[in-house]
Amino acid sequence: MPDITLTTDWSDKSYSTGLMKGLLVGRFPHSRIFDITHSIPPFDLNQAAHFVKAFYSGFPAGTIHLVCVLPHYSRENEILFFEYDHHYFVGPNNGLFSLAFRDLKRAGAITINYKKPNPVILTLCNAVARLIKPDPSELELEIPINEKLGIQAVISGDIIKAIVTYIDGFGNLTLNVHKTLFDRVVGNRNFAIHFKTHDPITEISTHYMDVPYGELLCRFNSTSNLEVAMNNFSASEILEIKVGDSIQLQLE
Repeated sequence: MPDITLTTDWSDKSYSTGLMKGLLVGRFPHSRIFDITHSIPPFDLNQAAHFVKAFYSGFPAGTIHLVCVLPHYSRENEILFFEYDHHYFVGPNNGLFSLAFRDLKRAGAITINYKKPNPVILTLCNAVARLIKPDPSELELEIPINEKLGIQAVISGDIIKAIVTYIDGFGNLTLNVHKTLFDRVVGNRNFAIHFKTHDPITEISTHYMDVPYGELLCRFNSTSNLEVAMNNFSASEILEIKVGDSIQLQLE
């Protein structure tokens, strides 16, 4: 039986996590269940997408990743189930998966029946069942997958205007600048990231310890996005930067 991961915005104060795990254990007793996090900020599709994109490949191929954030996104709500990169995913058709992955085309779907008790959790479990005992025709359905466009970095002359899309527990700032974009736009040119109270960052580091204690650095993180960090300190707190704030890269 495949492993199952859980990622939600239900927090540790909701019974929903326990109910979900109980139903999964009852129906799939030989599957191992892993809690990734239940602390996604409520309704935050961008952070949920970041988590999924960052962790899923660490699990064996064939793992089922159940993601539930903002399931009530319209009057007619669906739960998707599909394969991507030899992994399986289950979650609302609310645009979350389009933020995490590119070129999603094939998916099965189950409409949530609100006449039944605990309709979202029940439908999520039913979708997992469809994957564990698949009907090939269901996975081949080309249903419309709702899409959301993530905020893109803006290139204006010699400036890349980036946005902080995620801040981890250590205060490291993830920017919406993927390595492919950086390599294409910056290439071998010099660059600088300026801050009011600190020296500019002018090079890409490999490790946090590449710079002295308390100094800023930037590196490409596990999702290949540019990350601004500070050796042994919270860059978010020291720089007073939050998700959604802008950071500029000046090309020279």
